[in-house]
Amino acid sequence: MRHRTTHPADASAGSYHHFQQFQQPQPRGTRKRKKRPRIELNHGMVATAGCCFFLGCVVSTIVLLCFLRRPHDVSPFWQQKVNLAQHLQRQQQEQRNGLATEKLHLAEKCPSYGCPIYPVEMSNLNSTSKDSLIVSSNHIMITHMSNRKPPVNQDRIIMIPSFAAENSKIDDNNNFFIGLFDGHDDQGHEIASYASTQIPAQIASKLHHQDKSPTPNEMAPIITETFRNVDANAPFIGGGCTAMTVIKIGSTLYLANTGDSTQFIAIYHPPSTLVEEKSSHNERYIHNMTRPTSEQLNLQGSISIHHQNKLHKANFPEEKSRIENLGGRIHIPPKHPMGSRVIARSTTHHEDVGLAMSRSIGDREWTAVGVIPDPDVQVVDLEKFWNTNNIRTKDSKVFVVLGSDGLFDTRRVEFVAKHLAYGFFESFKSDGETAEQMLTVGKKLVNMASPIKSEFYRDDISFVAKVVAF
Repeated sequence: MRHRTTHPADASAGSYHHFQQFQQPQPRGTRKRKKRPRIELNHGMVATAGCCFFLGCVVSTIVLLCFLRRPHDVSPFWQQKVNLAQHLQRQQQEQRNGLATEKLHLAEKCPSYGCPIYPVEMSNLNSTSKDSLIVSSNHIMITHMSNRKPPVNQDRIIMIPSFAAENSKIDDNNNFFIGLFDGHDDQGHEIASYASTQIPAQIASKLHHQDKSPTPNEMAPIITETFRNVDANAPFIGGGCTAMTVIKIGSTLYLANTGDSTQFIAIYHPPSTLVEEKSSHNERYIHNMTRPTSEQLNLQGSISIHHQNKLHKANFPEEKSRIENLGGRIHIPPKHPMGSRVIARSTTHHEDVGLAMSRSIGDREWTAVGVIPDPDVQVVDLEKFWNTNNIRTKDSKVFVVLGSDGLFDTRRVEFVAKHLAYGFFESFKSDGETAEQMLTVGKKLVNMASPIKSEFYRDDISFVAKVVAF
């Protein structure tokens, strides 16, 4: 405790007074009342008293607050609540700080039309990958390279959640761009990388002067022109790729495809109730990576497939006619016509080489014999699609899927759609576990699309799925 000292000026001014004792009482009638001396106050005394009063109030308030905030020893529940609240506050602040930093770093590196997201090679995924951008409660991106030698993944996936034209007035809040590119030949991965960056950039550039969302009559030619331009300017290094995109602009979805990859729209129709026994079975199935297995996924809702693209194979009449009219040669296996090949003389390999698709990007030596980059473009009016399929009244959900032939050569579209629907809509987890569960579903799909024996050839397996909100 600090001791108070009297300032000399206070002492000389009579801050402290000593009083004499009263005289012995006298008879009531004759006693004379002695007049009390008058206490004189000065500014120093007033200031001292004020300081004492203020300090007393502060100390009392601090003691009272400490008592009120202190968890009572007799209440462990209170102590637990306080600890939990403090932990959540720290955690939320850390998440906000981390998210803000991550967005800042992304924004610094992002092109003007949006921040692209790329998948992580599945063999490099770990327990922390569920917190990355490749998976969430409404999208998933998975890629797994083949077992060829030397090891290289020729598939490329890109997703731009808020796709906007550079400096345009198009509302980009709910727009998105998704692209999947499957490379082939020695340098196919380089052509796939080139196409994955150039196609969204050039489409955005063409929309530069749009004051509003483009009409389908405007957007479809823009997509076709972009595919052709990217093909014409792709480096001639011995390789090519397929190309497919899903673009949402306003209330319209544009699905474009060149090559033999697969894309479609799926509608999930929920059941009236979920049976817990079936849900438990599905959980065991999803987490069981053992092959072979007799177990199957029992989706309790139902799936319908819409707007599935047509594969560009040389055995189809339209494709076959175009190639043969330009002098191209086509080999069609009698027992497996979908394995048809477009034959051309390769200056890179110095021999005849068969191309597995009738349309592609970057295959210069096949252009002269009718292999073109032109995509099939499907235009989906979402308002009409929602109404026609009673999406709102049935509380249904819609999602899009794009996948390489490494997935769909071995698994049907319904099989893939059911697994994704289970992860998105029937596997109810807490917020912190949703991404991890979707990642498990993605790994299960890759596992089921891979050959049982590891010595058998496995192609690159890649897919991306996103829930469409409207």
